[in-house]
Amino acid sequence: MDAIMITLVAVLLANADGRSGVFLARLAAARNDARTVMAIALAGFAANALVAASIGTLANRTIGQGAIALIVAVALVAAAVALLWSRRPHDDARLVAAPLPLLALRMLAAQFGDRGSFLIAALAATSGAGLWAAAGGTIGWLLALLPFLALGPALADRPPARLLCWASAAILLLWGLRSALGAFGLFA
Repeated sequence: MDAIMITLVAVLLANADGRSGVFLARLAAARNDARTVMAIALAGFAANALVAASIGTLANRTIGQGAIALIVAVALVAAAVALLWSRRPHDDARLVAAPLPLLALRMLAAQFGDRGSFLIAALAATSGAGLWAAAGGTIGWLLALLPFLALGPALADRPPARLLCWASAAILLLWGLRSALGAFGLFA
């Protein structure tokens, strides 16, 4: 049960820059089937979360806990760096006119290996509770999307949103450093 909350918080913090939310808000506004686009995005992220959680569960059975703690540290620090080195999503005109099956494949492929998936895999490896980690990651991703879907993509450019992004990166960085120190036995 701890896996769901830890993964929820980690993925929520890792998506504080609003990259996915801005992309989906713009895509939904440009298409006339916004609900279907949101369902496709959710299904794509959930599918990737399940794959990542399965990999994490397998790693739990085959890798030692010290190595797993180091993998978690790398995932957390990588998510923090991605927040600080954030680039805005590009507007792809082909996605606006793409048929739904092609849109679904494109969104599934775009989310594969994203920072959320890496965090889900790493945190599922700590406990072996892959389904809980996948559920927590999916909920965290959805919670990170909501402000940008409700208030629009312009929210990402406001100073409080940038401050929240920097604060999230700082939390992830400190969490990653603590995990790395714990992996080397320097922090209990």
